[in-house]
Formats: sequence, structure tokens, C-alpha cells
Amino acid sequence: MCIQSMTGYGRGVAGNFRVETRSTNHRNLYLQINVPSYLYFYEPEIRNIIKRAFSRGRIEIFVTKAEADDIKLTLNRSFAREYYRALVSLKEELSIPGDIGIGILARQKDTFQQEEPDVEVPAFREALETALEELKKSRSKEGKNLVKDMAERLGFLKEHLAQLEGKREDFIAGSRTALEEKLKILLNNVPIDESRIIQETAILIERSDITEEIVRIKSHLKHMSELLDSGDAAGKKLDFLAQELHREINTIGSKSADAGISGIVVDMKHELEKIREQTQNLQ
Repeated sequence: MCIQSMTGYGRGVAGNFRVETRSTNHRNLYLQINVPSYLYFYEPEIRNIIKRAFSRGRIEIFVTKAEADDIKLTLNRSFAREYYRALVSLKEELSIPGDIGIGILARQKDTFQQEEPDVEVPAFREALETALEELKKSRSKEGKNLVKDMAERLGFLKEHLAQLEGKREDFIAGSRTALEEKLKILLNNVPIDESRIIQETAILIERSDITEEIVRIKSHLKHMSELLDSGDAAGKKLDFLAQELHREINTIGSKSADAGISGIVVDMKHELEKIREQTQNLQ
């Protein structure tokens, strides 16, 4: 089982019915059902069928039915009579010349009414379920591609995180030396108190420490990988975790003055932006 994308298309045909369905991104499940008037009574069941199959996305349903060869029309006699009487009365009142012919009556949409066709519910339902099954396959195929790409990008983030840890150790190791050199310049080579160096180094390291952020990023990446492997509908959870990753990476960028760490942060943000785009297209 694979997480579905929210983008897809499906089509089903049975009897005289053709059902087409299209799915696009939406934060929740939004249904737009376009059916002929004689199927209005079945719309609640259509919604229930869709809700059992999908949890997110804007899903549109389009239903068409081949016209029968024996179209039946019913003459609305009461309307025709009243309409004719009204025209005759108006003609006499305004002294309008000419005849009132049958063509005038025939052109009125209410003169003739087409009988609603018999609704073949089993055929319609078969067409609908076929279309929805095709839609699910389409969404699953696209979802599989998205999950594969996201997994690769998560791998890149893990590699960048390992580089960050290495840069952090280098920064800690070099902090004392860098501070000593800076103080020598500022104090014009006056002897420096060892305890002062230790104290200032500790303050510098504490301000720039990114250990907690790295731990949380590791946890978020692990959780995201597990969600991708689960195959469950996890688009919202993945989107939330991506936002949390963005916050932690931003914090690292603001804490560090090291050029090497800043470069890694930029690369991580680039990968994360692609991941966030993809999470918003997952069910």
C-alpha cells in the first residue's frame, strides 16, 4: 500500500452511463458532483461512496448518459391553452395584425416536456465505482512517485545533518583558539587570564550550540521516513513535520556564524522546500 497523491483521473462506462472523475489538491475532502437532475436523489449515496474511498482532495464527478433512440415528449396542454389565450387577448387589446400560429407555441420551452429516462441505478453505480477505482490507481501511481522522490530528499537531509554535526565539532574545537587570537588583538598581546578564556569560550559555545536542534531534526526525519513507509494517509502529518524541520533549520542558521554551517543550512532549506511542496499533494 502506498500513500496516494491528491492528483488523478478516472473514467468508467456501464450501460448508457459514462462517469468521469478528476482529483486535485485540497486541504480536506471537497466534493463537486455534477449529475443530471434524474440522479439528484442518488447524490447522498455518491458522496458516501467517495468518502469511503478517499480522505483528502478536491474530487469532481461528471456524469453523462447516452440519449435513448425513443425520446418521449409530453404536451403540456394546460400551459399551451393559457399561453394561447393570453396572446389572443394581447393581440386584440393592442390591435396587432397577423395570425398566432402553432410555431409560436412550439417555440416555448414549457409547451413540450421531455420525460425523464428510467434510472438504471446498477449500471450507474458500476460506472461510478469503475471511475473511482481508476482514480484511486491514478492517485496511487502518482503518490508512489512522490514518495520515492521525498525519500531521496530525506536522505539528502540526513547527509547534510551529518555534515552539520561534523562542522559543529570543528567549531567547538576551534572556538578556544579563535577566541584567544581575537583577545590578543583586542588586548594588544597583554597576558590573558586562563579562567577568562575558559569562561568566554563556554559562553560562545553555549550561544552557538545546535545540539538540541540536531537531535530534534533527527527525530523529525525518522518520523517522516516511517510515515512514508507506512502507506497510510499522512499528508497532513508530513506537512506539519516539514514545518517543524523548517523551524529547526532556521534556528541553526540564526545561531551559527560559521560559514560552513550557513552553507549547509542553505542546502537543507532548498531540499526542504521541495519536500513541503510534495507533502501538500499527498492524501
